[in-house]
Amino acid sequence: MIRALEVLFQHKWRLLALLLAPIIISELVVLALPRQYQATASLWALRRYEIIGATGPESDLQSTPSATQATALTELLQTRSFDLAVAYDTDLPKHMGGDINSTSQNTQDAIFSNLSAGVLVTTPGYNLLVITYTNGDPLVAQQVVNAVISHYGQQSGSHALAEGQQLLAAYKVQLAQAQKAADDATQAATQYLQVHQLTAVTAQSDPQYQLLSAQAAQARATLGNIQASIDTINQELATLSTGATGLYTIADSPEAGRPSSRSKTLLYGGGIGLAIALIASIGYILLLLRINQSIYSAAELSECTPYPVLAQVPQLPRRVATNVAGASIQAAPDRTAS
Repeated sequence: MIRALEVLFQHKWRLLALLLAPIIISELVVLALPRQYQATASLWALRRYEIIGATGPESDLQSTPSATQATALTELLQTRSFDLAVAYDTDLPKHMGGDINSTSQNTQDAIFSNLSAGVLVTTPGYNLLVITYTNGDPLVAQQVVNAVISHYGQQSGSHALAEGQQLLAAYKVQLAQAQKAADDATQAATQYLQVHQLTAVTAQSDPQYQLLSAQAAQARATLGNIQASIDTINQELATLSTGATGLYTIADSPEAGRPSSRSKTLLYGGGIGLAIALIASIGYILLLLRINQSIYSAAELSECTPYPVLAQVPQLPRRVATNVAGASIQAAPDRTAS
């Protein structure tokens, strides 16, 4: 501890400069950066986001409607096709080093990185979700939020529709098989009744007919269940095919981006500079302690030399030690002359 304090006070001006320099540089960088503008829009979720699964419409019933839609939109923003479709409806490609229809790999990579990380979706309420995007151009910020809402409405049900169509095709095959099974079972029961000339009364006591009748009833029930599943899927497909209708409404349309707070930006830059300054200062102090070879106690001296410590001069104030050292230097020529 004494060694650390000594190093600290011996190099206090260097440490002060090391603390201030990163903070000042970071603030100057923040001031030199162009002003950022944020566009915001609010959507009112009318229902939970659903997909069509093996059991029909499926959704996360533990989450709020806004949370399920925010999750779906966030996942869409992590796809390259969605981000590029959004960008090509705006002037964003011009800000990425390309023209409005640029298809270069570098421009598309920059667009994807910008939108996947820059568009934020939050859920401040049960039904409310907020979309925000920040850009150096206020018009581009507004265009991007508008395009995100538009493409979300168009593509929100596309994946669910595709899965639903596949499920519907599978159910249609099952329906044909169930229909044939139901017809065959009904026909077998009817033929048995006719061949054995059973009446309604005698049929009740015939075990073989009762078995055939039960099989026919089971086949018809299976057919009815499959038809009910198909009807449910068709109804859900009709709902999803409407896109944004019934999924959400726009509560607050995106406006031209508002400039970000300069004080918050400076505070953020200062915080980064302070963190860098603290890390650099701690590293500098550790380096000074590492290269410091001073000996402060007999125990430390015994670690440096194998010779034992026979005597120790008591600790003297700096002024007395200086006087003693000066007197010794002056007395040395006299002893030599004698």
